[in-house]
Amino acid sequence: MYFTGHDLLEGVAFVCRSLQLKKIKQGNRILLGIPFSFELICAILGIMAYGATPVLPPANSRETDLLRLIFSHKIKAVYLKNPEDHIKRILSFIRVKTLAQDSALQKTAYFSPVLVSAEQPALISFSSGTTGKPSAAIRTHQILKAQHLALKQSFPPLPGQQDLPLFPNILLHNLSLGITTLIPDIPDLDVRETDPEKIIAQLLDEGIDSLTGNVHYFKILVSYLQKEKLILPSVKKLGIGGSPVPEYLPHLLQNYFVNASVYIIYGSTQAEPIAVRQVTEERKNPSRGYFVGTVHPGIELRIISHLTNKEITGPNDSGLVEVSGEHVVTQPGNKWLNTGDHGFLNDKGELYLTGRSGNEGRLQGFQHYQLEHVLAHVAGVNYAAAIYDPKGFRIYVQGKTPIRELKLALEKHFPASIIGTVESIEKMPLDQRHYSKILYKDLCIPNLKM
Repeated sequence: MYFTGHDLLEGVAFVCRSLQLKKIKQGNRILLGIPFSFELICAILGIMAYGATPVLPPANSRETDLLRLIFSHKIKAVYLKNPEDHIKRILSFIRVKTLAQDSALQKTAYFSPVLVSAEQPALISFSSGTTGKPSAAIRTHQILKAQHLALKQSFPPLPGQQDLPLFPNILLHNLSLGITTLIPDIPDLDVRETDPEKIIAQLLDEGIDSLTGNVHYFKILVSYLQKEKLILPSVKKLGIGGSPVPEYLPHLLQNYFVNASVYIIYGSTQAEPIAVRQVTEERKNPSRGYFVGTVHPGIELRIISHLTNKEITGPNDSGLVEVSGEHVVTQPGNKWLNTGDHGFLNDKGELYLTGRSGNEGRLQGFQHYQLEHVLAHVAGVNYAAAIYDPKGFRIYVQGKTPIRELKLALEKHFPASIIGTVESIEKMPLDQRHYSKILYKDLCIPNLKM
Protein backbone atom coordinates (compact mmCIF):
# COMPACT_ATOMS: atom_id res chain seq x y z
CA MET A 1 0.00 0.00 0.00
CA TYR A 2 1.30 3.46 -0.93
CA PHE A 3 0.68 6.76 0.86
CA THR A 4 1.34 10.23 -0.50
CA GLY A 5 2.15 13.47 1.27
CA HIS A 6 -1.51 14.40 0.78
CA ASP A 7 -2.58 11.23 2.62
CA LEU A 8 -0.20 12.08 5.44
CA LEU A 9 -1.55 15.62 5.80
CA GLU A 10 -5.11 14.30 5.95
CA GLY A 11 -4.12 11.73 8.57
CA VAL A 12 -2.39 14.38 10.69
CA ALA A 13 -5.42 16.66 10.43
CA PHE A 14 -7.73 13.84 11.52
CA VAL A 15 -5.59 13.16 14.60
CA CYS A 16 -5.56 16.86 15.49
CA ARG A 17 -9.34 17.01 15.16
CA SER A 18 -9.65 13.97 17.46
CA LEU A 19 -7.50 15.73 20.07
CA GLN A 20 -9.68 18.83 19.83
CA LEU A 21 -12.86 16.83 20.38
CA LYS A 22 -11.35 15.22 23.49
CA LYS A 23 -10.28 18.67 24.72
CA ILE A 24 -6.62 17.67 24.97
CA LYS A 25 -4.49 20.60 26.08
CA GLN A 26 -1.33 21.72 24.36
CA GLY A 27 1.69 20.35 26.17
CA ASN A 28 -0.18 17.24 27.38
CA ARG A 29 1.65 13.93 27.09
CA ILE A 30 -0.13 11.25 25.07
CA LEU A 31 0.89 7.60 25.25
CA LEU A 32 0.76 5.75 21.93
CA GLY A 33 -0.49 2.18 22.23
CA ILE A 34 -0.95 1.27 18.57
CA PRO A 35 1.30 -0.98 16.46
CA PHE A 36 3.76 0.38 13.94
CA SER A 37 1.75 1.50 10.92
CA PHE A 38 0.85 4.48 8.76
CA GLU A 39 -1.69 5.41 11.44
CA LEU A 40 1.06 5.48 14.08
CA ILE A 41 3.11 7.90 11.96
CA CYS A 42 0.02 10.11 11.55
CA ALA A 43 -0.54 9.96 15.31
CA ILE A 44 3.04 11.01 16.14
CA LEU A 45 3.01 13.91 13.69
CA GLY A 46 -0.56 14.89 14.55
CA ILE A 47 0.15 15.08 18.28
CA MET A 48 3.25 17.17 17.57
CA ALA A 49 1.33 19.47 15.21
CA TYR A 50 -1.35 19.94 17.86
CA GLY A 51 1.29 21.10 20.34
CA ALA A 52 1.15 18.03 22.58
CA THR A 53 3.86 15.41 23.20
CA PRO A 54 3.69 11.81 21.89
CA VAL A 55 5.14 9.11 24.16
CA LEU A 56 6.36 5.88 22.56
CA PRO A 57 6.43 3.02 25.11
CA PRO A 58 9.36 0.58 25.46
CA ALA A 59 9.30 -2.48 23.22
CA ASN A 60 7.10 -5.38 24.38
CA SER A 61 5.60 -3.44 27.30
CA ARG A 62 2.99 -5.22 29.41
CA GLU A 63 -0.18 -3.57 30.73
CA THR A 64 1.41 -3.17 34.17
CA ASP A 65 4.46 -1.50 32.58
CA LEU A 66 2.20 0.94 30.75
CA LEU A 67 0.31 1.80 33.93
CA ARG A 68 3.57 2.63 35.70
CA LEU A 69 4.60 4.73 32.72
CA ILE A 70 1.28 6.62 32.81
CA PHE A 71 1.88 7.66 36.42
CA SER A 72 5.62 8.33 36.19
CA HIS A 73 5.36 10.51 33.06
CA LYS A 74 2.06 12.23 33.89
CA ILE A 75 0.25 10.91 30.83
CA LYS A 76 -3.05 12.70 30.14
CA ALA A 77 -4.39 10.48 27.34
CA VAL A 78 -3.73 7.12 25.70
CA TYR A 79 -4.10 6.59 21.95
CA LEU A 80 -5.23 3.00 21.27
CA LYS A 81 -6.50 0.80 18.48
CA ASN A 82 -9.91 -0.66 19.32
CA PRO A 83 -9.57 -0.30 23.13
CA GLU A 84 -11.54 -2.83 25.15
CA ASP A 85 -14.17 -1.62 27.60
CA HIS A 86 -12.22 -2.67 30.69
CA ILE A 87 -9.21 -0.65 29.47
CA LYS A 88 -11.42 2.40 29.02
CA ARG A 89 -12.82 1.95 32.53
CA ILE A 90 -9.35 1.66 34.08
CA LEU A 91 -8.13 4.76 32.26
CA SER A 92 -11.27 6.69 33.21
CA PHE A 93 -10.81 5.67 36.85
CA ILE A 94 -7.29 7.13 36.91
CA ARG A 95 -8.52 10.21 34.99
CA VAL A 96 -6.71 9.46 31.75
CA LYS A 97 -8.57 10.04 28.50
CA THR A 98 -8.90 7.34 25.84
CA LEU A 99 -8.31 8.19 22.19
CA ALA A 100 -9.40 5.46 19.78
CA GLN A 101 -7.64 5.08 16.43
CA ASP A 102 -10.03 5.07 13.49
CA SER A 103 -8.70 2.52 10.99
CA ALA A 104 -10.30 4.52 8.17
CA LEU A 105 -9.00 8.05 8.63
CA GLN A 106 -11.71 10.45 7.52
CA LYS A 107 -11.08 13.48 5.35
CA THR A 108 -10.58 16.55 7.49
CA ALA A 109 -9.57 20.09 6.67
CA TYR A 110 -5.83 20.65 6.98
CA PHE A 111 -4.62 21.66 10.43
CA SER A 112 -2.11 24.47 10.85
CA PRO A 113 0.62 23.36 13.29
CA VAL A 114 0.63 25.12 16.65
CA LEU A 115 3.65 27.28 17.41
CA VAL A 116 5.36 26.02 20.57
CA SER A 117 8.57 26.74 22.43
CA ALA A 118 11.71 25.07 21.07
CA GLU A 119 12.28 23.80 24.62
CA GLN A 120 8.96 21.96 24.82
CA PRO A 121 9.27 18.15 24.70
CA ALA A 122 8.58 17.01 21.14
CA LEU A 123 8.90 13.25 21.62
CA ILE A 124 9.45 10.88 24.54
CA SER A 125 10.86 7.46 23.74
CA PHE A 126 12.94 4.84 25.49
CA SER A 127 16.45 3.52 24.88
CA SER A 128 17.08 -0.20 25.30
CA GLY A 129 20.51 -0.09 26.96
CA THR A 130 22.17 -3.22 28.37
CA THR A 131 20.50 -3.25 31.77
CA GLY A 132 17.08 -4.41 30.60
CA LYS A 133 15.55 -1.29 32.17
CA PRO A 134 14.53 1.15 29.41
CA SER A 135 15.40 4.76 30.17
CA ALA A 136 13.32 7.68 28.95
CA ALA A 137 14.78 10.12 26.44
CA ILE A 138 12.87 13.40 26.42
CA ARG A 139 13.76 15.20 23.20
CA THR A 140 12.69 18.80 22.78
CA HIS A 141 11.77 20.27 19.41
CA GLN A 142 15.18 21.93 19.37
CA ILE A 143 17.01 18.64 20.04
CA LEU A 144 14.91 16.70 17.54
CA LYS A 145 15.64 19.27 14.83
CA ALA A 146 19.36 19.22 15.69
CA GLN A 147 19.44 15.40 15.45
CA HIS A 148 17.74 15.61 12.06
CA LEU A 149 20.33 18.12 10.81
CA ALA A 150 23.20 16.03 12.22
CA LEU A 151 21.98 12.94 10.36
CA LYS A 152 21.52 14.98 7.19
CA GLN A 153 25.10 16.24 7.50
CA SER A 154 26.45 12.68 7.81
CA PHE A 155 24.16 11.20 5.16
CA PRO A 156 23.11 13.76 2.52
CA PRO A 157 20.02 12.52 0.63
CA LEU A 158 20.52 10.93 -2.77
CA PRO A 159 18.56 12.24 -5.79
CA GLY A 160 15.26 10.34 -5.93
CA GLN A 161 16.31 8.20 -2.96
CA GLN A 162 14.10 5.31 -1.83
CA ASP A 163 14.95 4.09 1.67
CA LEU A 164 14.05 0.99 3.70
CA PRO A 165 14.71 1.90 7.37
CA LEU A 166 14.25 -0.50 10.27
CA PHE A 167 14.46 2.36 12.79
CA PRO A 168 11.31 4.54 13.17
CA ASN A 169 13.37 7.68 13.87
CA ILE A 170 14.92 7.37 10.40
CA LEU A 171 11.44 7.22 8.88
CA LEU A 172 10.56 10.55 10.52
CA HIS A 173 13.91 11.94 9.39
CA ASN A 174 13.17 10.82 5.81
CA LEU A 175 9.78 12.54 5.79
CA SER A 176 11.41 15.86 6.64
CA LEU A 177 13.79 15.42 3.68
CA GLY A 178 11.17 14.27 1.19
CA ILE A 179 12.80 10.83 0.87
CA THR A 180 10.44 8.09 -0.26
CA THR A 181 10.30 5.54 2.55
CA LEU A 182 9.25 1.92 2.44
CA ILE A 183 8.36 0.18 5.68
CA PRO A 184 10.06 -3.23 6.03
CA ASP A 185 7.61 -6.12 5.75
CA ILE A 186 8.07 -7.14 9.39
CA PRO A 187 5.13 -7.38 11.85
CA ASP A 188 5.27 -4.31 14.13
CA LEU A 189 8.95 -3.94 13.13
CA ASP A 190 9.83 -6.71 15.60
CA VAL A 191 13.24 -7.77 14.28
CA ARG A 192 12.77 -11.30 15.63
CA GLU A 193 9.94 -11.74 13.10
CA THR A 194 12.14 -10.87 10.10
CA ASP A 195 11.48 -13.01 7.03
CA PRO A 196 14.56 -12.38 4.84
CA GLU A 197 12.81 -13.53 1.68
CA LYS A 198 10.21 -10.77 2.08
CA ILE A 199 12.83 -8.09 2.77
CA ILE A 200 14.97 -9.10 -0.21
CA ALA A 201 11.83 -9.08 -2.37
CA GLN A 202 11.17 -5.48 -1.27
CA LEU A 203 14.74 -4.50 -2.12
CA LEU A 204 14.47 -6.01 -5.59
CA ASP A 205 10.88 -5.07 -6.46
CA GLU A 206 10.95 -1.47 -5.22
CA GLY A 207 14.43 -0.45 -6.38
CA ILE A 208 15.64 0.44 -2.89
CA ASP A 209 18.70 2.72 -2.79
CA SER A 210 19.48 2.52 0.93
CA LEU A 211 18.63 0.60 4.07
CA THR A 212 19.43 0.74 7.77
CA GLY A 213 19.11 -1.85 10.51
CA ASN A 214 20.71 -3.52 13.48
CA VAL A 215 23.14 -6.42 13.81
CA HIS A 216 20.49 -9.11 14.26
CA TYR A 217 18.61 -7.88 11.18
CA PHE A 218 21.66 -7.87 8.92
CA LYS A 219 22.81 -11.27 10.18
CA ILE A 220 19.47 -12.67 9.02
CA LEU A 221 19.71 -10.95 5.63
CA VAL A 222 23.30 -11.92 4.90
CA SER A 223 22.66 -15.54 5.89
CA TYR A 224 19.83 -15.65 3.35
CA LEU A 225 21.95 -13.99 0.65
CA GLN A 226 24.73 -16.52 1.26
CA LYS A 227 22.32 -19.43 1.02
CA GLU A 228 20.61 -18.16 -2.14
CA LYS A 229 23.84 -16.79 -3.68
CA LEU A 230 22.21 -13.45 -4.44
CA ILE A 231 23.94 -10.17 -5.29
CA LEU A 232 22.15 -6.82 -4.82
CA PRO A 233 24.00 -4.27 -6.97
CA SER A 234 21.27 -1.58 -6.89
CA VAL A 235 21.69 -0.64 -3.20
CA LYS A 236 23.93 2.43 -2.79
CA LYS A 237 24.05 2.93 1.01
CA LEU A 238 23.77 0.62 3.99
CA GLY A 239 23.88 1.63 7.66
CA ILE A 240 24.30 -0.64 10.71
CA GLY A 241 23.66 0.55 14.27
CA GLY A 242 21.77 -0.07 17.49
CA SER A 243 24.55 -2.08 19.19
CA PRO A 244 28.26 -2.88 18.83
CA VAL A 245 28.91 -4.11 15.28
CA PRO A 246 31.33 -7.05 14.86
CA GLU A 247 34.10 -6.30 12.38
CA TYR A 248 33.33 -9.22 10.08
CA LEU A 249 29.68 -8.25 9.44
CA PRO A 250 30.06 -5.08 7.29
CA HIS A 251 32.82 -6.73 5.27
CA LEU A 252 30.63 -9.77 4.70
CA LEU A 253 27.75 -7.54 3.61
CA GLN A 254 30.01 -5.88 1.03
CA ASN A 255 30.22 -9.24 -0.76
CA TYR A 256 26.50 -9.05 -1.55
CA PHE A 257 25.73 -5.32 -1.58
CA VAL A 258 28.58 -4.89 -4.03
CA ASN A 259 27.98 -1.24 -4.96
CA ALA A 260 26.94 0.01 -1.54
CA SER A 261 28.87 2.29 0.78
CA VAL A 262 28.59 0.55 4.16
CA TYR A 263 28.50 2.61 7.37
CA ILE A 264 28.63 1.81 11.07
CA ILE A 265 26.57 4.35 13.02
CA TYR A 266 27.30 4.81 16.72
CA GLY A 267 24.83 6.76 18.79
CA SER A 268 21.90 6.51 21.14
CA THR A 269 18.37 7.83 21.45
CA GLN A 270 19.84 10.74 23.42
CA ALA A 271 22.62 11.45 20.91
CA GLU A 272 22.18 10.39 17.29
CA PRO A 273 24.74 10.17 15.77
CA ILE A 274 27.89 10.29 17.93
CA ALA A 275 30.32 8.79 15.42
CA VAL A 276 30.15 7.37 11.90
CA ARG A 277 32.51 4.96 10.19
CA GLN A 278 32.54 4.29 6.47
CA VAL A 279 33.82 0.74 6.14
CA THR A 280 36.76 0.27 3.77
CA GLU A 281 38.66 -2.86 2.73
CA GLU A 282 40.92 -2.50 5.76
CA ARG A 283 39.92 -4.84 8.58
CA LYS A 284 40.50 -3.68 12.13
CA ASN A 285 41.91 -5.89 14.88
CA PRO A 286 38.89 -7.01 16.97
CA SER A 287 41.01 -7.34 20.12
CA ARG A 288 41.22 -3.53 20.30
CA GLY A 289 37.44 -3.29 20.67
CA TYR A 290 34.72 -2.06 18.34
CA PHE A 291 35.94 0.62 15.93
CA VAL A 292 33.04 3.05 15.42
CA GLY A 293 34.78 5.73 13.39
CA THR A 294 35.19 9.48 13.45
CA VAL A 295 33.33 11.61 15.97
CA HIS A 296 30.56 13.70 14.38
CA PRO A 297 31.64 17.36 13.94
CA GLY A 298 28.68 18.50 16.05
CA ILE A 299 29.79 16.37 19.00
CA GLU A 300 32.23 17.29 21.75
CA LEU A 301 33.56 14.05 23.24
CA ARG A 302 35.72 13.36 26.26
CA ILE A 303 37.11 10.23 27.90
CA ILE A 304 36.98 10.09 31.71
CA SER A 305 39.63 8.04 33.53
CA HIS A 306 38.38 5.24 35.77
CA LEU A 307 41.32 5.93 38.09
CA THR A 308 41.26 9.71 38.52
CA ASN A 309 37.71 10.55 37.35
CA LYS A 310 39.34 13.27 35.23
CA GLU A 311 39.48 13.73 31.47
CA ILE A 312 42.10 11.70 29.60
CA THR A 313 44.06 13.91 27.22
CA GLY A 314 46.38 11.37 25.57
CA PRO A 315 45.46 8.80 22.88
CA ASN A 316 44.74 5.09 23.38
CA ASP A 317 43.82 5.28 27.09
CA SER A 318 40.32 3.96 27.74
CA GLY A 319 37.71 5.42 30.04
CA LEU A 320 34.06 6.44 30.23
CA VAL A 321 32.75 8.12 27.05
CA GLU A 322 30.84 11.36 27.61
CA VAL A 323 29.42 13.60 24.88
CA SER A 324 27.97 17.06 24.51
CA GLY A 325 26.50 19.05 21.64
CA GLU A 326 23.40 20.64 20.15
CA HIS A 327 21.87 17.27 19.27
CA VAL A 328 22.57 15.65 22.66
CA VAL A 329 19.95 15.21 25.39
CA THR A 330 21.41 16.01 28.81
CA GLN A 331 20.02 16.47 32.30
CA PRO A 332 19.20 20.06 33.35
CA GLY A 333 22.32 21.87 34.51
CA ASN A 334 24.66 19.20 33.10
CA LYS A 335 26.58 19.80 29.87
CA TRP A 336 27.64 16.17 29.42
CA LEU A 337 25.78 12.95 28.61
CA ASN A 338 27.17 9.78 30.15
CA THR A 339 26.85 7.26 27.29
CA GLY A 340 27.49 4.27 29.55
CA ASP A 341 30.16 3.13 27.09
CA HIS A 342 33.89 2.87 27.74
CA GLY A 343 36.49 3.34 25.05
CA PHE A 344 39.39 5.37 23.73
CA LEU A 345 40.43 7.72 20.95
CA ASN A 346 43.47 6.68 18.94
CA ASP A 347 46.14 9.08 17.70
CA LYS A 348 43.92 9.91 14.68
CA GLY A 349 40.99 10.85 16.90
CA GLU A 350 39.05 7.72 15.93
CA LEU A 351 36.81 6.11 18.53
CA TYR A 352 36.96 2.52 19.78
CA LEU A 353 34.55 1.00 22.32
CA THR A 354 35.99 -1.43 24.88
CA GLY A 355 33.32 -1.94 27.54
CA ARG A 356 30.02 -1.05 29.12
CA SER A 357 29.31 0.52 32.51
CA GLY A 358 28.34 -2.05 35.12
CA ASN A 359 30.75 -4.57 33.61
CA GLU A 360 33.65 -2.19 33.01
CA GLY A 361 36.29 -3.90 35.16
CA ARG A 362 39.77 -4.22 33.64
CA LEU A 363 42.29 -7.03 33.78
CA GLN A 364 45.77 -6.04 32.60
CA GLY A 365 44.13 -3.16 30.72
CA PHE A 366 41.58 -5.26 28.83
CA GLN A 367 37.78 -4.94 29.02
CA HIS A 368 34.93 -7.27 28.17
CA TYR A 369 34.03 -5.90 24.70
CA GLN A 370 37.52 -6.76 23.51
CA LEU A 371 37.21 -10.43 24.44
CA GLU A 372 33.66 -10.64 23.12
CA HIS A 373 34.66 -9.08 19.81
CA VAL A 374 37.41 -11.66 19.28
CA LEU A 375 35.00 -14.50 20.02
CA ALA A 376 32.45 -13.06 17.57
CA HIS A 377 34.90 -13.98 14.81
CA VAL A 378 35.19 -17.63 15.83
CA ALA A 379 33.23 -20.01 13.60
CA GLY A 380 30.11 -21.34 15.28
CA VAL A 381 29.77 -18.54 17.85
CA ASN A 382 26.38 -16.82 17.83
CA TYR A 383 26.84 -14.60 20.90
CA ALA A 384 29.58 -14.19 23.50
CA ALA A 385 29.61 -12.40 26.86
CA ALA A 386 32.62 -11.74 29.07
CA ILE A 387 31.86 -10.91 32.70
CA TYR A 388 34.51 -9.15 34.75
CA ASP A 389 35.84 -11.13 37.70
CA PRO A 390 39.08 -10.22 39.53
CA LYS A 391 40.20 -13.83 39.12
CA GLY A 392 39.63 -13.81 35.35
CA PHE A 393 36.84 -12.96 32.92
CA ARG A 394 33.98 -15.43 32.99
CA ILE A 395 33.08 -16.25 29.40
CA TYR A 396 29.62 -17.36 28.25
CA VAL A 397 29.06 -18.43 24.65
CA GLN A 398 25.95 -19.35 22.71
CA GLY A 399 26.97 -21.58 19.82
CA LYS A 400 28.43 -24.93 18.85
CA THR A 401 32.14 -24.16 19.08
CA PRO A 402 34.12 -26.50 21.39
CA ILE A 403 35.38 -24.84 24.59
CA ARG A 404 39.00 -25.65 23.72
CA GLU A 405 38.74 -23.71 20.44
CA LEU A 406 37.25 -20.73 22.26
CA LYS A 407 40.13 -20.67 24.75
CA LEU A 408 42.73 -20.97 21.99
CA ALA A 409 41.14 -18.06 20.11
CA LEU A 410 41.28 -15.87 23.22
CA GLU A 411 44.86 -16.84 24.09
CA LYS A 412 46.04 -15.67 20.66
CA HIS A 413 45.13 -12.10 21.65
CA PHE A 414 45.12 -11.91 25.46
CA PRO A 415 47.23 -13.14 28.39
CA ALA A 416 45.99 -16.54 29.55
CA SER A 417 45.89 -15.23 33.13
CA ILE A 418 42.91 -12.92 32.43
CA ILE A 419 40.76 -15.74 31.02
CA GLY A 420 38.72 -17.45 33.71
CA THR A 421 35.96 -19.95 33.06
CA VAL A 422 34.53 -20.55 29.59
CA GLU A 423 31.04 -22.03 29.40
CA SER A 424 28.43 -22.75 26.74
CA ILE A 425 24.88 -21.53 27.37
CA GLU A 426 21.70 -22.39 25.53
CA LYS A 427 20.40 -18.86 25.04
CA MET A 428 22.03 -15.46 25.54
CA PRO A 429 19.81 -12.84 27.23
CA LEU A 430 19.28 -10.00 24.73
CA ASP A 431 17.44 -6.68 24.70
CA GLN A 432 13.85 -6.67 23.46
CA ARG A 433 14.28 -3.82 20.99
CA HIS A 434 17.33 -4.59 18.85
CA TYR A 435 17.83 -8.20 19.92
CA SER A 436 21.53 -7.40 19.59
CA LYS A 437 22.60 -6.07 23.01
CA ILE A 438 23.54 -8.52 25.75
CA LEU A 439 21.71 -8.11 29.07
CA TYR A 440 24.65 -8.82 31.33
CA LYS A 441 22.65 -8.64 34.54
CA ASP A 442 20.50 -11.55 33.40
CA LEU A 443 23.54 -13.81 33.43
CA CYS A 444 23.18 -13.60 37.24
CA ILE A 445 26.83 -13.11 38.12
CA PRO A 446 27.47 -11.76 41.65
CA ASN A 447 30.36 -9.57 40.47
CA LEU A 448 28.11 -7.70 38.04
CA LYS A 449 27.29 -4.22 39.39
CA MET A 450 23.80 -3.81 37.91
